Amino acid sequence: MMGGHLTLHLRLVKACNADCSYCSSWQENPHTRMSPEDFRRAIRFIRDVVVPVMGCGGPRSTVSLQYVGGEILLVPKAQLREMVYIGREEMTHAFGNVIDGVQSNLIGSERRVLELDTLFAGRVGTSVDGRGTQRTIKGNPDAYRKIVERSMEAISRRRRKRPGAVFVVDGQGTSNASHEVATADRLGYPLVLRAIFQGGRDIANGTQDQLVSAFTEAFDLWAMKARVPVEPFTHLLRKRLGADEVYGSVCPFQRNCAENSINLEPDGSLFTCFEMADSGHFGFGNALEERFDRDVWETLRARRDHVDAKCRSCPWFDACQGGCMNEAVHDTGSLYGRPDLCAVWTALFRRIDALFEEFGKERVRSWLSTCIN
Repeated sequence: MMGGHLTLHLRLVKACNADCSYCSSWQENPHTRMSPEDFRRAIRFIRDVVVPVMGCGGPRSTVSLQYVGGEILLVPKAQLREMVYIGREEMTHAFGNVIDGVQSNLIGSERRVLELDTLFAGRVGTSVDGRGTQRTIKGNPDAYRKIVERSMEAISRRRRKRPGAVFVVDGQGTSNASHEVATADRLGYPLVLRAIFQGGRDIANGTQDQLVSAFTEAFDLWAMKARVPVEPFTHLLRKRLGADEVYGSVCPFQRNCAENSINLEPDGSLFTCFEMADSGHFGFGNALEERFDRDVWETLRARRDHVDAKCRSCPWFDACQGGCMNEAVHDTGSLYGRPDLCAVWTALFRRIDALFEEFGKERVRSWLSTCIN
């Protein structure tokens, strides 16, 4: 009897109706869109051929279907609805529990946004950029913010809460990360601070010192004060408190990605995650061509047992797990290397351990439970 958890990123389209300075998904066949017929074929191949090799599935297992883009609202709504139901139906044959969600920039009519919210029963995430120029519509950041705010308000009126959001910390974002944490806490929605990765084109990244300052200053603003969860802080804090592993271990803190994550591209290509796909790193087959390259997949899985020696000896290795393998490839040329973001994560761990010294673990645990619940 197998078990475990699989996160399946489903990228149905790469086209987008926004312009983001850090986007890495733009460069390859932006107008390619997967049809419902191809989607069913791809899902069945993943379920019947790839999943058994990964060792997950069975009545005690969970699959999380995460629809990403491009922009999902560019998929015609009837086709999107059909594919979402296909995903749910086909995966029930392999997993005891099937959940799904969607990431959208929410640039669309209020009616279309609420239809998306209905389809996923509120499991909708978005991206924010409250005062920067990272995210625009035809070069206009204010137009982007206006439409997204309208969409978030529409969902909030229905759900009595705003969608969770991601803020990408690139060079400009290092100055705005704390602002985004304060805004999320004021408005009451979960936030993810995501350090930018290189992907398929050059982006304006922050220096290592800027990234360390951005994340630690945001952590200090959040810790023991905020009312909402902010990643990666919540995950790292829970791990240092000794929490059991949870479904969907938070990127980039896992070294066994190959065993619990798949990304499906619109042309059927298979990667471990959409960041690996954007970077063109270690594709392991194509679901529409019914091709699974097990040798490449085994190379990816080997990161579970082979990581940088300095990571192995690190006091925080259990929580960090060696960082993101896609970043390791970019920074070191090896799946098994130590990513440059190590400096950011170690700075946060020092902050966390200092928090324990000041407040005690039980008080920190009690406060954290008010954010998560």
